[in-house]
Amino acid sequence: MSAPDDQALEWLVRLNDDRADDKLRAEFARWHQRPENAAAWAEAQAFWNRLAPVTAEMRRQRQVSRRAAMAVGGAALLTPLGFWLTRPGRFADYRTTAGETRRLQLDDGSRVDLAAGSALSVDFGRARRDLTLHRGEAFFQVAPDAARPFIVSAGGAEFTALGTAFNLRLVTDRISLTVTEHRVLARRDRDETTVDEGQMLDLGQDGRGPRPRPQAVDPELATAWRHDRLIFAAAPLGEVMDVLGRNAGWTVMLSRAAARIPVTAMFSLSRLEEAPETIARTLPVQLSRLPGGVIVIRAR
Repeated sequence: MSAPDDQALEWLVRLNDDRADDKLRAEFARWHQRPENAAAWAEAQAFWNRLAPVTAEMRRQRQVSRRAAMAVGGAALLTPLGFWLTRPGRFADYRTTAGETRRLQLDDGSRVDLAAGSALSVDFGRARRDLTLHRGEAFFQVAPDAARPFIVSAGGAEFTALGTAFNLRLVTDRISLTVTEHRVLARRDRDETTVDEGQMLDLGQDGRGPRPRPQAVDPELATAWRHDRLIFAAAPLGEVMDVLGRNAGWTVMLSRAAARIPVTAMFSLSRLEEAPETIARTLPVQLSRLPGGVIVIRAR
């Protein structure tokens, strides 16, 4: 039998179908009576409402979600508008939308390539050059200035350039640093790690777990997004869909079991519409598309 969170996502898909009827809602109410199922449904429903795009179609679909909630006593729903207002980087200096990349020329001569669905703030002062990557991904080519360190904050960590070019990628639960030239000093809380050219470092955004160590990596693969490709090598499906969704404009919901499945694949940014179905054909998952660009994935 599948895990409760997989079942909850299955119910989310079925109840958002136009064919949902009273018999199906009664079946859902019986399933919901088990405490572990009720907890999984509450989590799936909260996640759905927090991430759902604010569109007319989505507001129509929320009527279905409300009927499902009534079957179990009327659960309170979070508003997508609240998510929109609190989305990281909502008021950043530079933002990109799905399918859009930007090359920024900063005042100090540094250059930044900003990936799709990303947000970056810049605050240059006399003593230091501060930047914040709120969400998404960016590649930094740093102009030398020994008197003003170049420091990027992201995911609860700081990254100080040491005469450097480097890439930062923020995903749901961690941030990945890849150094393509020279070195970067990564700092989180009291831990400091120097990452050399040709190495990558993964840091959990919650600060838990053992101290990570740099790993050898092919920088060309890690920064392939700058050349119209996305390449993953044994990456968890949760990270893959986070990156694909940011580039394509999808909202993605995954069960925990599905999110852990390793993926090795290459996708063309110009043909991302084919990616979800390719994943569904090659991995042990079930995939459903809902109105508003929402993709639901659960383990088989």
